[in-house]
Amino acid sequence: MVREATTINTWAIAIARTLDARGIDSVRLFTEAGLDPALLRDPNGRYPVLKMAHLWKLAVAATGDACLGLRAAAYVQPATFHSLGLAMMASQNLEDALQRTARYSRIVSNAVDIVIERTAEGVKEVVRFLDGVPVVEEAIDLVMASTAKMGRMLTGLERLPIEIRLCRQGDAAMQAEFAAYFACPVQFGAEENSLLIPHAWMQQPLPMANPDLARQNDRVVMEYLRRFDGARVSEKVRAELISRLPAGEPARADVAAALNMSEKTLQRRLRDEDSSYQGVLDETRRELAQQYLRNRQVSVCEVTFRLGFSDQSSFTRAFKRWTGVSPGEFRNA
Repeated sequence: MVREATTINTWAIAIARTLDARGIDSVRLFTEAGLDPALLRDPNGRYPVLKMAHLWKLAVAATGDACLGLRAAAYVQPATFHSLGLAMMASQNLEDALQRTARYSRIVSNAVDIVIERTAEGVKEVVRFLDGVPVVEEAIDLVMASTAKMGRMLTGLERLPIEIRLCRQGDAAMQAEFAAYFACPVQFGAEENSLLIPHAWMQQPLPMANPDLARQNDRVVMEYLRRFDGARVSEKVRAELISRLPAGEPARADVAAALNMSEKTLQRRLRDEDSSYQGVLDETRRELAQQYLRNRQVSVCEVTFRLGFSDQSSFTRAFKRWTGVSPGEFRNA
């Protein structure tokens, strides 16, 4: 059964506040789009993407503003991303934060796929609507503007990113307004929707970096995704692993039982997602290990047992296999 594409209601709240600030009755437009305005008060509410696309059309028509996505970004804050926003704030650096947005983007919308690519010029975030989902240009604008806003907030940099590419078309006035908003070149009619940030900016430590807090909010994100019908099995497995690792390496059978399925079903469901139990286990351990090792107050011995390894030599061998260096070398670098 194909899951319905939905968007978390905090993005709709940004649209509602933008409309209200213009003196436009947001309740009327929400109702006309078939969206229940009362759902805006539900902290975990979600709206169908098809109806959200209709709302965007009505909002642009009512305001006559083709740059409405940029305006709505003024009402975006960390909580707009649910618990993912708090995890981003506690990330080690901007690349760490953007990797989280890509990994858990479905908490915001399961209609969009976010990919982080490393290029010679820097790190690129690419935003794509999934097949069969209506492309809403203003929604893409909001995602790009929100990413830039959060990036500036996290790093303290005034200029971020250095390049924007948009598939949409825009006249000269719109192009000038976008260039002024992002303070960088904006290419319209491009082959992709993406933004580019230099490697050096991506690697600067964030002032609020806190690996333990980031991990705690990752758990909240994954618990939300577990309850959300569209959650991938690999993310459910990851959530179980994070909660169980401090007690030792979890058995696949125990994780499968916790997810109410047999081991064979678990293996098949993971294979359908081009993944495997061992792959998810290794990836989870690797990411957590790197988070922990960046905190010098946590000893390598403690990291070893937090990740469920029986001894430090086993952890060291695994870490070298994942990264090519020892835990000590990684920490010193």
